[in-house]
Amino acid sequence: MKFTIIGFGHLGQALAQALLNSKSAASEDICIFDHSDHAFSTAASEPFRVEAFADINAAIGCGDVIFLTVKDYVFKDLAKNIDKSLLGGKTVVSCMAGVTSEAIKALLGDVSIVRAMPSLAIAFLEGVIGYTKAPDELAAVFQKFGFARETEPENIEKFMAFSACGLGYAAYLIDAFAVAGESMGFSVETAAEIAGLTFKNAVDRGGFKGTVKAVATPGGATEQGVNYMDSCGVHDIVAQAVQRAYERYARG
Repeated sequence: MKFTIIGFGHLGQALAQALLNSKSAASEDICIFDHSDHAFSTAASEPFRVEAFADINAAIGCGDVIFLTVKDYVFKDLAKNIDKSLLGGKTVVSCMAGVTSEAIKALLGDVSIVRAMPSLAIAFLEGVIGYTKAPDELAAVFQKFGFARETEPENIEKFMAFSACGLGYAAYLIDAFAVAGESMGFSVETAAEIAGLTFKNAVDRGGFKGTVKAVATPGGATEQGVNYMDSCGVHDIVAQAVQRAYERYARG
């Protein structure tokens, strides 16, 4: 199976790394389409060493599976120049939030569409990817990327809001913790290292509510901090952030 990635930004690169690291493809089995010089130089360098095209039809001709990792407005412009006859027998995997399969078919014709919402951590096979019904061979590839689940089309944006966007939210919270360390006098590097390890320790322990209870003993320092976060509605703020991301695209 050969793969074409349309758009070689952060997500396109993560997909290429995931394919290579999972041994689902070799470098010669992957090609990319992009217009930027930076994308071309990145594609040619380690760890990728993949062929890059500025002609979208040349790129499409190389792959059996076509990943769309561009913004919706970019795709709409690109679709005008796609030779639809090249898509026969291929599977198009859309990673575009809020763009339904029907909307894609309106631009590309009656092609095989899979919608997928991966997090960037798939690059290291530790990500999350939700996807709609896919050919068995492709679904098997997704399973190598980390936590992979097939879902109904109406639920695909939930994976986007909770996982793909969630990676950014988690990093935001860790950064806030690191900044708190800096304000106490730790160096930037030390604060970042302690913050990263502390959140990793929490993940490794599992049972998040149990960890809070174990650490926040009555009358202790941790309890004071947890009580303050509760009084500020931190739980609700996080839930609302995820919900806002979902609502941005939920209506299609």
